Amino acid sequence: MVHILAFDGYLVNNAHAAKVVSPAYDAVSPEMRRKFAAENPHNFLNTMLLSEDFLPSERPDNDKLLAMNKKKLDELLTSGAFDKFHQPSMFVYRLKNSQHSQTGLVCEIPIDEYRRNRLRKHENTRPDKEELLARYQRVVGVSSSPICVAYQHDNHIANLIKGQTMQPPEVDFITADGVAHQVWRITDPTEQGKLQQCFANIETTYLTDGHHRAAAGLRYADMMQAEAGQNCESAAYNQLLVALFSTQELLLLPFHRAVRDLNGLTADKLIDALQHDFIVTEIKPSESNSAAGSFCPTQHGEFAMLLENKWWRLHIKKEKIDVSDPINRLDVAILQN
Repeated sequence: MVHILAFDGYLVNNAHAAKVVSPAYDAVSPEMRRKFAAENPHNFLNTMLLSEDFLPSERPDNDKLLAMNKKKLDELLTSGAFDKFHQPSMFVYRLKNSQHSQTGLVCEIPIDEYRRNRLRKHENTRPDKEELLARYQRVVGVSSSPICVAYQHDNHIANLIKGQTMQPPEVDFITADGVAHQVWRITDPTEQGKLQQCFANIETTYLTDGHHRAAAGLRYADMMQAEAGQNCESAAYNQLLVALFSTQELLLLPFHRAVRDLNGLTADKLIDALQHDFIVTEIKPSESNSAAGSFCPTQHGEFAMLLENKWWRLHIKKEKIDVSDPINRLDVAILQN
C-alpha cells in the first residue's frame, strides 16, 4: 500500500511564478546556469547553485555555498513571491505543451516507502552527490523539487484528480520552454482522505526521476534521527516530496546513445555481429515514421540505429530476453547489456 500525506509549506503565487520558477536544473550546463542566474536574480535557481556554477577563480567552499543558497531562499520567501500555507494540503499538478499533457498529485510519502523498497528504483546513486544533497536539506532547509513517481493507473484516482481540476487553478503560467503549468490545492480533509484510501490499494510505486534526491532524503532522515536521538515518524525529515503520475499519463522520451567507433569492425561486420542478438532490417526512407526522416521505435524490444547514414531496425530476439527479470527485460537494460 502507498501512504500519501498532506503537508504545509510555501506555494509560489501566480503573479511571480513565471519569473521565479526555475528551469530543470540538470537540463542546462553549468555555464548556462551561471548566465541564467546572473540575468534572473529573483529566480529560484539562485537557491540551488553548485560550485561548478561559478568561475574556477570564484568558487566558494561548500559551507559558504550552502550559506549563500540559504540567504537567497530567505530573500525569496520574504519577497512576496511565495505564499505560506499552514493548512496541510495536497496538490494537483498539470504540465502541458503542444504535444502532451499529464496530470498528477503532489504530496508526501514516508521515507520508509523508499527504505523498504516499496518505492522501486532502477538506478544506482553516487554517495558524494547524496551527501551534498542531504547537507543542502540540512542547511538550506527546503525540499523544492518533487521526486517523480509512477503508479499503475487507477480509475478512481483518475476521477478524483479530474474532479479537482473542474475549479480554476491556483497557479497557471507558461515557462520559457513553452510548457504550461497549472496547480490546484486540495485542502478538504475529506477529499484528501478519499485519495489516501485509493492509494492504499496501490501496492508499489516506481521512481522515474530523482534517484539521488530520494537517496539523499534517506540519508538526511538518518542524519536528523541521529541528531535528535530518536525517530519521530511524523517529522518533516521523514517524508519525501513526490509527484505521483499514473502510467497512462507519462510520456516516455528517447535517450539516444552515440557509439564513437566500430572497434575495428566494418559496417557489414557490425551488422553481422548484431544479428546474434537482434533481428536486423534496413529501414528505407519511405518507411520513416519521423518528420526528420529517421526511424523511431514503436514497440518493446525495438531499437533504431543510424550507421553510415542508413537507418536500421534492431528487434531483440525473444530467446535473448529473461522475462522473469523485471530489470533486465527493460529496453534500457537490453540496450546497455
